[in-house]
This record gives sequence, C-alpha cells and structure tokens, in this order.
Amino acid sequence: MKLTPIQVFLSYLLLILICATLYCFVPNIFSADITFGNSLYFSVVTITTLGYGDLSPISDFGKAIASLEALLGIVLMGVFLFAVTNQLIEKQERKRIDAAKENLKAQYNAWKRDVVFSLLFLAEPGKGVSSELAENLLKVDEFKNYFKEDESKRWYAITNNLSNNSYHSNELIHGLENLQHHIEVFIITARVDQAEVLKQLTRYVNHLRSLRRRDLDEYDDQKGFMRDIWTVLAQWDLSSGPHGKDILLDSIDKI
Repeated sequence: MKLTPIQVFLSYLLLILICATLYCFVPNIFSADITFGNSLYFSVVTITTLGYGDLSPISDFGKAIASLEALLGIVLMGVFLFAVTNQLIEKQERKRIDAAKENLKAQYNAWKRDVVFSLLFLAEPGKGVSSELAENLLKVDEFKNYFKEDESKRWYAITNNLSNNSYHSNELIHGLENLQHHIEVFIITARVDQAEVLKQLTRYVNHLRSLRRRDLDEYDDQKGFMRDIWTVLAQWDLSSGPHGKDILLDSIDKI
C-alpha cells in the first residue's frame, strides 16, 4: 500500500495525541501530575527530538514510551519525505505520459487526414480535393456513406489507381511508416506496462507493418491494402462488421 503525504502526516499527529494521552493519564510517569497541555507539549518536543529537558519521565514505562515516540517520529518523518518526493515524481511522470498521449493522438489524426486526402485524389485523379470534404470524411459515418453511396465505385477506383510509382500511393506508405514509428516511440516513452493495452498497441504496429509490405502493383495486395485501410477509417471488423470504436485512441485513453 502506497501512503500519501497527508496519510503520513495524520499518522504523525495521531502518534502525538496517543503519547500525550499516555503521559497525562498514566500515573507516575513524571515526578508530579501534569496537565494535558503540558503532556501535549512534551509529546511534540519528544517526537521532534528537540528534548528541551524541562520535563523528563522518571518511570521505566514513561522512558520507554518517550524513546519509542522519538524513534517513530524519525521514521515517520523519513516516510513523509519519501511520500512527498514520490508524489512529485508521479505528477511529473503523469505530465510526461499525458504529453506523449496528446502527441500520439495529434500524429494519428494528422495521419488520418493525410490518408483521406490521398484517397480522394486517387478516387478522382483529375479532380482537385476539397479540404471541407476531406475534413468531413474524418467522421466515421460520413466516410462510410461517401465511399458506399455510388455502389463503392470510388473505392474501387482508388484500388485500381494504387501503384508503387504513384506519388499518393507512396505518401500512404510513408504515412504508415511514420505512424508506426510514433506508436513505437510512445510505447517506450509512456513505459506502457498494462498487458492488454501493450498487446493492442503491438497488434496495431504489426498491422501497420504488414500494410507497408503490400506490393501496390499486385491486384491482390491492392485489395488487401484497401481492405485494411477501411478497417481503420471506417472502424470496421472484417468478421463482425462495424464496432464503433477507434482501437488506437481507445488504447491510448486506457493509459
């Protein structure tokens, strides 16, 4: 169990009160009875190891309690400083991880935007690409509707226009390489140690790697490439259909 600074501090105060109560109500600890105020004062002086000497226990029991309180006070002070340091480190670590998460999300969204631009160009090479349309197609439903509404003719046109020598085809491959690199860096930077999340991210990296290996001059690879792009941008599972979640963003948010 990890103790917070406030928990350690409260334990410190509780120890002062317990010992003060013993000093006050257990008989014969001091040469004469003392008030609770004086016993509280002695307890604070003892736990902080100041030891002014104006009050001193005379019984063995009193000396044992004072000695134990002083030792526990030193231990609790060390634990308190450790808890404060640990909390500061964790806050800095959380900031670093959050920054890495935001960076990966930004890179991923930029990649999706570039992919949509390239797809629109490959669908109609002789026609300019509308920025407004590209932004709109970043929405999953709009993306699916746009490429399905004409009996998927646009999608088939993209498949036919893929080529290893095409600028936009190469941009797609280059974008996959960059995204793969950013995910791999994120796994190291964020020190991902959650088994399920690490498995999802690793699977995603392997998926991107297999996409990059496609020969875009081969028809079967062209179809496979487009099928895999569809699963990402349309949030689609080839066996069960739409699943309605972005696997990469979902994995990032779990960290």
